[in-house]
Amino acid sequence: MAQISQDSSTRFHSGDYGALKEVVAVYQEPLFRIGLKLLGNPDDAKDFCQDVFLHAWKQREFYNPERPFQPWFFQLAFNLGRGMLRKRKRVVPEEYAEPQSVDETAHASVVVGEKSLRVQALLQQLKPMYRECLALRFESDLKLEEIAEVLGVSTGTVKTRLRRGLMAFKELYIRNGGEE
Repeated sequence: MAQISQDSSTRFHSGDYGALKEVVAVYQEPLFRIGLKLLGNPDDAKDFCQDVFLHAWKQREFYNPERPFQPWFFQLAFNLGRGMLRKRKRVVPEEYAEPQSVDETAHASVVVGEKSLRVQALLQQLKPMYRECLALRFESDLKLEEIAEVLGVSTGTVKTRLRRGLMAFKELYIRNGGEE
């Protein structure tokens, strides 16, 4: 995943709107995917993205430009995501209507979409601490040390949560008709 430069993070810290635009351009897509994994539907993921960017901009004075930007940004994002999850009960992803007539390409696209929805629904059944680790590792491509910094836990704890999260996901996937 792309990252912003040290110069951009310094400019962001000082309030440069151009740096904010760069942050949005670099992190919008991965942040949306994380929001989708955490919250379960595209509308909430879009709201999550907007809230994170707005909050990051307001909190930029607390960012130390001598440290890497990405862990600080994702820590802020996950704290907001946790708050959103606490405010509501269990989330079930939206279901999409099946198309009336499809050609082979569209059919393949629908199958991929259905698998994606099934995976999303299964992820929502995992404990939030496992979902967070999985999203940071596989959606944001963060290293274990960076995940530990974002979540405020040890690297060993991250490894354990990733392993347990993957095992729990695999068990749910197989139990719900997925191939091993």
